[in-house]
Amino acid sequence: MQFENFFKKITRDQFLSDYWDKAYYFEKGSFDPIDALFSWEQMNDLINRSKLWNASFLEMAVNGDILPSEQYCKPGRDRRGASVLVPDPERVRFLMSKGASLVLDFIEGIHPSVQDATRFIERLTGTHASCNAYCSWNSVQAYNSHFDTMCVFAIQIEGEKTWNIYRGRVNEANDVPRARPTDFSREQHSQQRGEVMQQIVMQPGDVLYLPRGLYHDAMTTDTASLHLSFGATYVDGHASVNMLTPYLHQDEFFRKRIPHFDDGDDLANYITELGKRVAEHMARPEFHNHVRGYLMAQVADKVVRHNLPDRTPDIYFMVTRRPVKLARRGQAASLTGEGFSLDIAKEDYAVVEKIVGSEEIWLSDLRAAFPDRVPQFEALLGALAKHGVIWRLRG
Repeated sequence: MQFENFFKKITRDQFLSDYWDKAYYFEKGSFDPIDALFSWEQMNDLINRSKLWNASFLEMAVNGDILPSEQYCKPGRDRRGASVLVPDPERVRFLMSKGASLVLDFIEGIHPSVQDATRFIERLTGTHASCNAYCSWNSVQAYNSHFDTMCVFAIQIEGEKTWNIYRGRVNEANDVPRARPTDFSREQHSQQRGEVMQQIVMQPGDVLYLPRGLYHDAMTTDTASLHLSFGATYVDGHASVNMLTPYLHQDEFFRKRIPHFDDGDDLANYITELGKRVAEHMARPEFHNHVRGYLMAQVADKVVRHNLPDRTPDIYFMVTRRPVKLARRGQAASLTGEGFSLDIAKEDYAVVEKIVGSEEIWLSDLRAAFPDRVPQFEALLGALAKHGVIWRLRG
């Protein structure tokens, strides 16, 4: 899946520079055809697979309240035979008939096209992403005005839904104390949200992006509404500090005892020196590469491609989102980008053109498209990887 599947009126660079984690963006009908992503039929197919669902993955809400799972679940067993609360079909249908919204969580792991869309968002943003499906009904609001700790890509699948986007925003919203929605009362949310900045009526194929922390609410205006919400959760600075801990254990200084609390100057000097040494470790290139590897692993987590019965190992590359330029130069060509210029043989022009025009690429696809150039792939792909044009994430 490519950027153009989500947005058509702006470029990827425009989205990343002007909207990502900064401002909301709405585009009508940009996801087309919408039934290639999801539909009521596919929603029913998922919800009818009863063994997939328990109270941890299914939620119901009405009039601003998330319902206790005991109201729509009963004791049962999961696929492994463990005791869990499972949805009671009769209770679920009854509550939906009274206007309660139904939410299926984490469907990116069980639906192919939703998984592809989730993987695209992770490549684009460098985050961990997941997807929930929301079924809601005419003029019954499921959730009160709130903000999310992740950036949200909402895609309307069926019906209509009216979204209110408020001016209020919680800076650097995160799932930590004092920065989570649950840390504020309804009265505080009502005060912090401010006035409505924009009201948007979403119809099938419309896409709305909301940065984390921005207040919003939504209500169905048609008979029934189905939309997908992709949440992109970023890795923050605190996580990178945690990643540093194994490196610090290797430093003898950090294994020294802390001075006695009554030795004020010694204690202050020791802590000050700790800070300096932490900064030194954080400045090391090997730690930068460690953090980069961790972030790449987050993206690679959902990259799976089996083509059974073929068991040939495959290799997956992510293509850089940084701007690069491929240009012909006489009988050859060149690929230029930030801090590099790479000569490209004329026979490899089409290969490189396909790569830089993609969000991701599999080696098997390149082999199928350019069988005559396969012997040159190792050198060519190695050069592209060296200059950061592609990143090897699988294989």
